[in-house]
Amino acid sequence: MSLTITRLKIVAKTADGDYGVDIPFSRGLFILRVENSHGKSTCMNAIAYALGMEKALGLADVKLPFPPSLTKAVENKDKIEQLIISSKVYLEIENSKGEVSTLKRQIVGPMDENLIEQGQGRIDEFYSASPTKLFLHREGDTSRELGFYHWLCKFLDWELPFVPTQDGRECLLYPSIFFPTWFVEQKKGWSAIQATTPLFLRVKDAKKRALEFILNLDTNETIKKRANLKVQIDETLSEWKKFYRESELVAARIFGQVTGVSESPDSKFDPYKLDVSVKNADRWNSMTTVIEKLENELSNFIEKINTNIEAPKLDEELQSKIDQKTDEVRNLIYRANELEDENSYLGHQVAATQKRIDSLIDDKRKYEDLKKIGTMAFLEGSDLLNNECPTCGQEYTDNIIDMARVDPIMSFDESLAFIKEQIKTFESVNARLKNQIIEIRIELNKINLSIKDSREILTRLKTSTFDVDYVVREENLRKKIKLENEIEKYKLTISEIYKIRLSLDKTFKKYKSLTDSRRKLPVEILSELDLNKLNELRKDLVEMLIKYGFSSFDPKLLEISRDNYLPTREGFDIGFDTSASDGIRIIWSYLLSLFKMRNNYETNHPGVLILDEPRQQEANKLSFTELLKTASELCEKSGQIIFATSEDEKVLKDALGSKQYSLVSFDTNQGKIIRKLN
Repeated sequence: MSLTITRLKIVAKTADGDYGVDIPFSRGLFILRVENSHGKSTCMNAIAYALGMEKALGLADVKLPFPPSLTKAVENKDKIEQLIISSKVYLEIENSKGEVSTLKRQIVGPMDENLIEQGQGRIDEFYSASPTKLFLHREGDTSRELGFYHWLCKFLDWELPFVPTQDGRECLLYPSIFFPTWFVEQKKGWSAIQATTPLFLRVKDAKKRALEFILNLDTNETIKKRANLKVQIDETLSEWKKFYRESELVAARIFGQVTGVSESPDSKFDPYKLDVSVKNADRWNSMTTVIEKLENELSNFIEKINTNIEAPKLDEELQSKIDQKTDEVRNLIYRANELEDENSYLGHQVAATQKRIDSLIDDKRKYEDLKKIGTMAFLEGSDLLNNECPTCGQEYTDNIIDMARVDPIMSFDESLAFIKEQIKTFESVNARLKNQIIEIRIELNKINLSIKDSREILTRLKTSTFDVDYVVREENLRKKIKLENEIEKYKLTISEIYKIRLSLDKTFKKYKSLTDSRRKLPVEILSELDLNKLNELRKDLVEMLIKYGFSSFDPKLLEISRDNYLPTREGFDIGFDTSASDGIRIIWSYLLSLFKMRNNYETNHPGVLILDEPRQQEANKLSFTELLKTASELCEKSGQIIFATSEDEKVLKDALGSKQYSLVSFDTNQGKIIRKLN
């Protein structure tokens, strides 16, 4: 992945014509030499603005990072102010695949400044192809198809990670958070490493997350995996406890006790040992043993009473009741089947309606995105010109209306309002369908209970056909029912324990898999590759500091913190131990070391480093000369380093000698850099 700045063009329209600047850039070391207060920082800020990164310039609540010459009025060669009608910036960029794209963003004018127009090809070809309008600084600008940062990440092959926020949620890492690792603005950028990192986005440990992404460290992924595994393990333990409590409740029905399982997963857990023991005559027996005894007792009892009872005499009235109850059971079963069919049909209706709601919600999101952009150009190539309405999906005929020759039938607001009403309507339908399903299930439960009761009555009626003494018959019947109920209760317990056994077995396997995965994660948060990267970063940092004449203390005492990946000495912030000029040398060395890391490791550094007036705090010329040489050497094969400086042109040429570089210098005799365009 790489980003190359190939051209910058700023245009301000006035009644006197166009003013601005047009700068061609090149790969390698590129130096823009402009005198102080003549527009050097304006050009650097224009690059950041075109990339949608102005919130990472440390300008707090300043809306536009530009002087009045681009927002209010510009002076002509006669020192007469010309009012700005509109102004815009064009930025031509190229990626590692050789794809060229031009970004256009308005500074002052009728268009929303939170839109960036993106066109394929170079600046001169911008209007020959239809540019795409992309939105930024709004929800979805990193994730939606028409979001600018989403497009930029695809263009540069960046895969943004999810990072924790201060309110406990997760969000995609915003590109402006890691922008200060490869862009330093003049006013606040040199006060510390990543000095202008925006904190209003409420990303937890924003600077740390930025360095993890730029260095492509495994630590963020490891932390996320560990946290995710902990959540899953906690959920699994909660499931286990729930099933254990269920088993205790089930065992309580037969006054039993659960055996073969504990309240938390045990490495020796065997699902086949899960059982319920019941106390009988001072002995604890398995419920399967107890139910066998009960079934034998019932069988012997039935055989006994059948032997001692005379042949039954049919009672006509009783037979009539039996027939009536049999018909009642049959009708109830028939009604239950009808309700089951109706329930199935309503289930399909709910699924179909929900599918339509999901489709409408997606349409609503797309229209909201298009409304942010504020263009109807999306109609081109859409189904609207192919005899199909994009809102309701209804077909129409060409004989009625020619859509290519008239205004759109519905505005964005009307389309959105229509879609929202459709969503409300279908959600209302879905709610009614779900209520019907609930009512059917309640009725089904009542019918099933009635069937059960009717069958029990029918059984008792048939049993009562024996012509025996009433008292004996009733006593035998009671005992028989009691035994049957006991057996039924044990069967139900066995069935439910079997289900719990399967659930516990599944939960245990899941728990074991999760704990094994957690055990395989690195003990240290930083992987071996991460440590190698940080060691390489320290080595390059120390070498550069020695080269640049760092003198506050021995540079070899510096380390890279494992907590925030910044330079430290004995665990303390080195800002307290260095002079102001040595502080600048540390920023030079650290940012150049980050840039160099891409030569030996796979990182997410864009391969471009932009420094606005790097010679700060009167850093001596020898140090600055070494900085220029290092920059030239680092991007001989690939990459781009851009210096904007007011240093004398002769000093720059003498310092670089035969090193490879490109220099664009503006003559102060012709005024400031924003001047009349030819």
